[in-house]
Amino acid sequence: MLGVVVARSNPSGRSTPKGIAEAHDYAIFCGNSEFAEVGRLPRTEQQLARYSESDEQGNFEWVNFRKHGGIEANRSARPKMYYPLIASAKGEVRVPEMEWNDSSKSWIMTEKPSPNEVIVWPNNGKNEEKRWKWGIESVKAKCQDFCAKPDQSGNVGAYVKSRMNDEGMLPLTWWDKKEYSATEYGTNLLKDIFGRIEDFSFPKALDLVKDCLRVTGLCKNAVSLDFFGGSGTTGHAVINLNREDHGSRKYILVEMGSYFDSVLKPRIQKVIHSKDWKDGKPISRDSGISHMFKYIRLESYEDCLNNLVLQRTDGQQTLLDANPEFRQSYMLGYMLDTEAAGSPSLLNIDAFEDPFNYKLNIAEGSVGETKPVNVDLVETFNYLLGLRVKHIDTIRDYRVVEGYSPKDEKVLVIWRNTKEKSNEDLEDFVTKEQYNTLDMEFDLIYVNGDNNLENIKKDEDTWKVRLIEEEFQRLMFDVQEY
Repeated sequence: MLGVVVARSNPSGRSTPKGIAEAHDYAIFCGNSEFAEVGRLPRTEQQLARYSESDEQGNFEWVNFRKHGGIEANRSARPKMYYPLIASAKGEVRVPEMEWNDSSKSWIMTEKPSPNEVIVWPNNGKNEEKRWKWGIESVKAKCQDFCAKPDQSGNVGAYVKSRMNDEGMLPLTWWDKKEYSATEYGTNLLKDIFGRIEDFSFPKALDLVKDCLRVTGLCKNAVSLDFFGGSGTTGHAVINLNREDHGSRKYILVEMGSYFDSVLKPRIQKVIHSKDWKDGKPISRDSGISHMFKYIRLESYEDCLNNLVLQRTDGQQTLLDANPEFRQSYMLGYMLDTEAAGSPSLLNIDAFEDPFNYKLNIAEGSVGETKPVNVDLVETFNYLLGLRVKHIDTIRDYRVVEGYSPKDEKVLVIWRNTKEKSNEDLEDFVTKEQYNTLDMEFDLIYVNGDNNLENIKKDEDTWKVRLIEEEFQRLMFDVQEY
């Protein structure tokens, strides 16, 4: 699946160096699976108004049964679809008795219409021979969905009921809804949400992103991934789609701009509380939606450098000063591993004694300014393991995580402050919570700090109960398999 849509996102136009004001953006849709399908869009009010008649099967509109278009609409293209229909004075339509003449490539009527009936052919106003949209057998099976009435040329024409597709309409290649305007429904929307113009230029229109998600076929339980989260329009769109159809769609946004804290995160918080805002105040409080989101800050290159702690002894310094050639190779190949070992950004194992208070110095807005920030080692370890978390709980100051590994092994992770919880305390906790390290309830158990828990071998090289510190270090720095 591959398609390109042109959307009029700036009706007033953006000036360009060459003098032609750009009024559009491009949306490119592609699918890498044979199951990928183009999603449908809701019909506009004008389109819905066309289906003004109804029967026991729902709303419909009458459309001319004559085929329209290019050469494929001509009789010569499909001779067997050029045949007569009979219309009564009441507007009823039926298929007459007829036979196919192979030599003349035409249908020959074998009955005469009654005095109150007329013959209807698929000819246009210029009396050009066209064809019908369906074959004879299909018309016979659906005669109740046909009627006859004068067409635009004044001749009696055959009309068939056209019904709405409940899934909506296929998207066109040109999108020009007024709700796609980035100024009116992007910038001004942020102003309504925050009560002021936020520090973010050219946010996309909410409806434009919603319709893009619809076209991708984002079903009710799908996940949308946006690598350039910006002001959070994609997350906002997913939340509103869930509002409309009670779906459980999820979103993952990635953003590195400083406006994450000033725009993206507070925007998501606000639109969860209320769908509509004006001057920074909610105006539809009853539209709040049940929703939870979490955000994760990834350690940056600068953060890593800010947390390197180099430790060099006097003996090391004397040796380096006396050997200039060795000094150069040492600085390039060994210094980081030797002198920075134990730095917070390179995993300070000693700090795992109190894993709930592990800190990194994180850069603030000002150049060179940092502040200590707690690192969530529990969550980080879950990601390193690739754990599908089923349950997290805090029990008597122990943090307990249950889940499944990528190999579908059932995993238990127990975190503790080893300065406060001794091995005897740990054994007592495990006993009271009925975690048996020797039974088959869990395939793997991880615990921080040396311990005396009973253990069994899973195979020749691995044990069931493992140290978090060792596994943490291996998963962070043993990248040979990748």
